[in-house]
Amino acid sequence: MADEFHWWQAVLAGLGGGSIVKAVDIVYLEIRRLREGSRTATRFVDEHLDPLLKASDELVGKLLALGKEDFRSLRVLDSASTLADSNELGGLVFLFARFWAQIEIIKREGLSVAISQDERGRHLENFLDCLESTRVRLVDRTAQRALGETVLEAQSGKLQTVAYIEFIRRSPEPEIARWVNPIRAILVRGWHTAQRQKLLQYGLVLHALIDTLDTQHVVTRNRPGLPGKLSRQTWRDLNYRVFRVYLPFVTDRRKYLGLPH
Repeated sequence: MADEFHWWQAVLAGLGGGSIVKAVDIVYLEIRRLREGSRTATRFVDEHLDPLLKASDELVGKLLALGKEDFRSLRVLDSASTLADSNELGGLVFLFARFWAQIEIIKREGLSVAISQDERGRHLENFLDCLESTRVRLVDRTAQRALGETVLEAQSGKLQTVAYIEFIRRSPEPEIARWVNPIRAILVRGWHTAQRQKLLQYGLVLHALIDTLDTQHVVTRNRPGLPGKLSRQTWRDLNYRVFRVYLPFVTDRRKYLGLPH
C-alpha cells in the first residue's frame, strides 16, 4: 500500500513539474517577445524621430516668428494668392507639407511596430493624436495626409521629401493644388483672430513636442514661448484640454501658455 502511495506521488510530482516547466517556458517566451518588441520600437524611433524633429523645428520657428508680429506678414496675401506668387506663402505651405509627410512616413513604415513600447514613441503617439484632434488640427486628416503625400517620393527604396523648388513647380497641378487649398485658405487669412489663434495653438503644441522629444535640443533649437499672444479661450483650451487630456506628461506648461488668463 505504501509503495502504491509513493508511485502516485511520483506521477503527480512529474505532472506538476512538467506543468511548471511549460509555464516557465511560456513566461520566458512572452518576456523575450516583449523585449524584442521594445528593441524594435527603439530602433524604429531612433531612425524616424530625427527627420520629424527637424521638420517640426523649422515649422515651429516660422510660426513663432509670425506669432511675434501677429502674422502681419500674411496681410499682403489674398484669397487668390498662389504658392508661386509669394515666397512667404509657398515657404509656409511647404513647411506644413514636409512635417505632415514625416508623419505619413512614420505611419506607413510603423504599421508593424508598436512604437508605444518605447517611451519616446509613446509620447510621440500622444502628440500626433493631439495634433490630429478635431479642435487642434488645422485641416481634416484626409487633407493633411494628402498634402504630405504630395512631397513624398521613393529614393533608393526609402521615402524622402522633395525639395522646395520642386514642390513649388508642381503646386499648380490640379491634383496637388486640390490638397494645397485647405491650408492655403487658412494662411491667407492668418492675421485674422480666429485663424491666428488656431495657428498659434498648433505651433504651441509643436513647440512642446520638440522640447519633450529632444530635451537636450541635439537636433532642434531651444526657443522661448510667446506669452501674451493667446486669447482667453485658446489659453483655456490648451491648459484644460490639450495638456490635461492629451499631454499630461508635459510639466512646464507656463513656458507655452504664459500666466493664467
